[in-house]
Amino acid sequence: MCVAVALSFLAVRMALAAYGAEEESASGLRLATRLEPKNPEYWYKLGHYQQFNLEQPDSSEAEELFKKAIALNPQYTDAWLDLGTAYELDGNLDAARGAYTNARKSYPASAEVSWRYGNFLLRQGDTQAAYPEFRRSLESDPHRAAAAFSRCYRANPNIDEILSQVLPPAPGIYADVIAEAASAKQIAVAEIVWKRLIALHPKLTIRDVEPLVGALIADGNRVEAQRVWNEGTTAMYLPALLPAPGSLIWDPSFESGISNQPFSWYFQPLSQGVNTVLDSSEKLSGNQSLRLTFDGKHNPLIDIACTQAIVAPSSKYRISAWIKTKDLTTDRGVGLRIHSYNDAKTENPVVNSRELTGRNPWTFVDLPYATGPDVHRANVCIGREHSYESDGQISGTAWLDDVNFVPDTAGPAKP
Repeated sequence: MCVAVALSFLAVRMALAAYGAEEESASGLRLATRLEPKNPEYWYKLGHYQQFNLEQPDSSEAEELFKKAIALNPQYTDAWLDLGTAYELDGNLDAARGAYTNARKSYPASAEVSWRYGNFLLRQGDTQAAYPEFRRSLESDPHRAAAAFSRCYRANPNIDEILSQVLPPAPGIYADVIAEAASAKQIAVAEIVWKRLIALHPKLTIRDVEPLVGALIADGNRVEAQRVWNEGTTAMYLPALLPAPGSLIWDPSFESGISNQPFSWYFQPLSQGVNTVLDSSEKLSGNQSLRLTFDGKHNPLIDIACTQAIVAPSSKYRISAWIKTKDLTTDRGVGLRIHSYNDAKTENPVVNSRELTGRNPWTFVDLPYATGPDVHRANVCIGREHSYESDGQISGTAWLDDVNFVPDTAGPAKP
């Protein structure tokens, strides 16, 4: 009977202690330590509470509480880590280093331990000791890569050193660092890391490529953006894109499966009665064409799909496409529309090809195009002009394939 009462009392005491600890208040945690003084977790939680108590922080008391937790459990890694933080806040840097070292001894494989110790060393200016700690942390937890690179770069902007000593050579790690640097408009930094990434011959995704390309375009460097785009999409192992020789359009035959990205096709969503889909059952080349279906209820002036080309000023080009139509009504059908922009980002007059209406087999449509003296970019669009006839609502279907933009001397594309 006495044993049962004693066990019952212990169970109640443990339950009360756990309840007090769950309150996460100073009074609740102190109650837990009184009821269960040999439980290191309660001493640690009380110390952690005191350390980060915004109203009455007490780092010296926190230190003593962490020490009590460690005395009960010398392998208590979190207590060693927070003790190191407390010592650092008090300016006791040698003791802080010792606490972090003990944390590492208690859990050598912990990414968190290496991360926090590395940050401590970096704050002390000891980059050569910090770098291996960050490296160990990233090998276990690569998602910290962008933060590790950013912190190390602020402490010591030697990119080659950081790449060699801090970042494991893994595509995902480099891609995260590039995205972070591009977001911070550190484009030169991002390009250096990009070269390291491409040297790994990785298999990339559009999410790996777009951040740097977008940053370069926003910075006005479209030529470099296109180079990075081409390198990145080559590493994506896409289907053959089938451009004509010298074509400036990246995906002329709609083969890539990528849309609404910097050098891909941008498709209008269902708008003004035009539905746009890729059609594998009807194509001139490759695996699919672009199909446009008009519902007969609208009379749009619309650019249905567009892609951009980087052009040379004062140069001659020829732009072409193959178009097939079925029962395409009204006097204004489907054709090519060219928008160009000068250095002041002012749009020049739109240039239009001939349009196809009615029923046509695959038909070659092309037009010459000359850039002005300060034009470096042109958008090639598949579109339709507004009809001024009373029955201008267009219905029917059109297919497009092999849209190319080549120097004039290259000659027209062939099917």
